[in-house]
Parts: sequence; structure tokens; C-alpha cells
Amino acid sequence: MKILNYILLASACLLSSQAPAQVLSLDSVLSNVEKYNPMLKMYDNMEAAENMYAEGARSWMPPAISAGLWQTPYTDVSQGMFMISAEQMIPNPAKLKANQKYMLGMAPVNAEGKLAQRNILFAQTKQAYYEWMVMKKKKIVLEEIDSLLAYLLQTAQLRYTYNKERLDNIYKTKADLYDLRNNEYMLDAEMKMKNVMLNTLMDRKKDFVFDVDTLATIHHYETITADSNNIASSRSDVKQLEASRALLKLQQNYDYSQRLPDFGISANHMQSFGIMPNQFSIMCMITIPIAGWSAKMYRSEVAGLKAQMNAVDDQQQELMNMAAGNIAVLQVEIKEAKQELNNYRNNVVPAYNDSYRAALLSYEQNTGDLFVVLDAFKMYRMESMSELDELGRLLNLQVEYEKEMEIR
Repeated sequence: MKILNYILLASACLLSSQAPAQVLSLDSVLSNVEKYNPMLKMYDNMEAAENMYAEGARSWMPPAISAGLWQTPYTDVSQGMFMISAEQMIPNPAKLKANQKYMLGMAPVNAEGKLAQRNILFAQTKQAYYEWMVMKKKKIVLEEIDSLLAYLLQTAQLRYTYNKERLDNIYKTKADLYDLRNNEYMLDAEMKMKNVMLNTLMDRKKDFVFDVDTLATIHHYETITADSNNIASSRSDVKQLEASRALLKLQQNYDYSQRLPDFGISANHMQSFGIMPNQFSIMCMITIPIAGWSAKMYRSEVAGLKAQMNAVDDQQQELMNMAAGNIAVLQVEIKEAKQELNNYRNNVVPAYNDSYRAALLSYEQNTGDLFVVLDAFKMYRMESMSELDELGRLLNLQVEYEKEMEIR
């Protein structure tokens, strides 16, 4: 078919005239997001800060030194004394150890929080990448039809000069061609927006131009059995709740250690101004936190933290229950989307492709009408776009499944 040969030649010339941009694979984009995204860097700094805080968790209170007059009469200063005093509180070692464990327990919560946030960013990245990929496939289909319509318009105008074509068909061809190009312009703009979005996620210059791979990997997630153990072991938000509960337990241990006494020592030296002998005193101190009026504070804290741990357990159970439900729904949707996509690829689109080829052949042989060819083109384009929309839906469902199971 001469028209189809023209299309192939025009498409090859178009592709050869375009300077190829750097192609970044999905894995490369995800690696850049993990390495450079500012939000993930924030979690790293927060974790480092908490580890630094823990280094000082076993510190003592600073010593206190005082000096001044002691037992000095107003009438005769020479009968008084000058006193130097030093005091040091000695915290209970068990309290210091419990406090250090509590401070060290904060970092794992942030570490799992970082992984949970990374999972969200990865899902956003994959969704944008796949949407761009589908748009690129759509653009290829539209460019093929654009070349064909442009040649048909040229052929129809030539036939019109010999009274072999109707004027209304020429106008219809022009309208279809310009409407098609509007769709191409829209796709170009949307692909540029996806480029900017991915640059933002990678923390790159927003005008950095690259291209995406058009090979889409279809996984068989609908056949995988996901139980609660798999969900608990794969999801960082579940692990973050586990780390939060462990932190609450460490805080409870620290609060319970407040029942233990602290110690102190005080040394005083009195230097006499007159005939009185010099004096000194050494005093030891111990706190009594188990006294009824002071024990209420740590006892209420311990009881409150126990209730808070129970709440975290309930939250974790709810999270896993919702995740299991979402995964089951996604598996049903993935299976249905694959069936629709296979039907488009194997039946619907090939049938419309044969239809427009047959209409085109009839037109070339002067036995068909241009209006029929245009209608066949339109239906082929619509169903080709529907096939790619279904591919995009399937890829987005895969992204949602990977987000639920935290698969890179």
C-alpha cells in the first residue's frame, strides 16, 4: 500500500531528525530520589541528631560552688567566718542507663519513618514515570495517524482538482488532523510536566531534559498470596509502629526508674576572721521518691504509657488489616485489568486496525469513500488510546500494590 509505505518513511525521517535525550531507567530515577531527595536527607539528619543526644544521656548535673560570709554579726565582722561550699548531686546509675536506652530508642523510629516516606516517594516517582511512558506510547500512535491524515489530505486535495473527491470530506480531514494535533500538543505539555515532577523528586534542575524507557514490565502480583507475616515484614510503617511501641516501653522503664533514689554530697569550709577556730562540714544526701506525695507522678506516667502502648498495638493491627484488604482488592483489579488489556491487544485494536486498512485499501482503489476512511481512523485511534489507558491503569495498580507491599 503506497500510503502505508509513505507513513513508514515519514515516521523514520521524523525520528531521525529528533535529537535523542538521555534515557533514564526507572531504577536510575528511584536511586536518584533515594540519594538526593531533601525530605529523606531530613530524616538522616534527625536520626544523627538523636544519636548525638543519646551520647549525653548519662551525664551528671554540674557541681555547684558557693562562697560568702557565714555567721557574721552585724556589729563586728571580725567575729564572723568566710565559707566556701561545694555540692554535687550523684544520679542513680540505673536512671542514667534507662535514660540512655530511651534516647537511643528514638533513632529506629526515625529510621523506619524514613523508609516509609521513601516508599511514598517511590510510588509517586513510579506513577509519574509510567504515566510519562504511556504518554510517549500515545504520542507514537498519534504521530503515525498524523502522517497518514496529512498524506490523505494531500491526496484528497489532488483528487478534488479532478472532481474525484468531495469538498466536505476535505474539510473533515482537515478538522480531524488539527484536532489530532491538539492532542499531540497536550501530550507534549503533559510529558514536560512529568519531566519537571521527576526532576523535583530527584532534586535536580527543573529544566533538566531526559527521556523515559518505554519497556513496561508486567508482574504477576495477582497470583501472590500475601499474609499478615509478609505484610509485617515488608512494610516500614508497621515496623515504625513496632519501634514506637518499643520506645514507649523504654520511656516507661525510664519513668519507673524514677522510684530509685538519687544521691548528693556537700562539703563546706569556714575560715575564721578572728580567734574562732576554722570549721568544716561534709553532708551526704539521698532523695526519697517513694514518698506518697511524690510517687504519684511516675506511677501515673507508667500507667499512661501502658495504655498508650495498647493504642499503638491497636493501630498496628488496624494498619495490617487495612493493608490486607487493599492488597486483596488490588489483586482482583490487576487480574481484571490484564484481561481487558489482553482483549484490547489481541482482539479490539487488531480488528479496528484491519478495518481502517481495508477502508484505506478501498479508497486507494477508488472503490471507497474518504469519510469511511476517516471514521475508521478515528475508531482505531480511540481504541488504541483506550488500550494505552488500560496499560496505564494496570501499571498504576502495580504501583499501588508495590506501595502496599513496599516493593521497590
